[in-house]
Amino acid sequence: MRTLLFTAIPLAFLIACFASVSIAADPARVTAEELKAMMERGERVVLIDVRTPQEHAESHIPGSVLMPLDTLEKAESLPEDGQMILYCRSGKRSQTARGILGWKGYKGIRDLDGGINAWIKAGGETVSGPGK
Repeated sequence: MRTLLFTAIPLAFLIACFASVSIAADPARVTAEELKAMMERGERVVLIDVRTPQEHAESHIPGSVLMPLDTLEKAESLPEDGQMILYCRSGKRSQTARGILGWKGYKGIRDLDGGINAWIKAGGETVSGPGK
């Protein structure tokens, strides 16, 4: 019984620690709801769509700038009019893009958690056409 108690307490502690880590928000990501609130408050946000031109033309967040993921390594400059937020379809490519841009020395870049799919699910506006 005593051995079981000494095993269960550390195990419970580890579970609690890992649970708190996974629950904590990633400051490098922004939720669709947070992005909507930022835009409603009039905060200066630069949205960069890292999807393909075809995906962007089908549907994109109004005012976003298209910079496909495969072009970012060669990008020499980025718009700096506000907080830069990257997005893609589901959030995977934008995380990769954030890594590439971080490697190039850019700081404070965030990505949209869940991508445009989360944006649409949260009731965010989208438009079609070539955009910027």
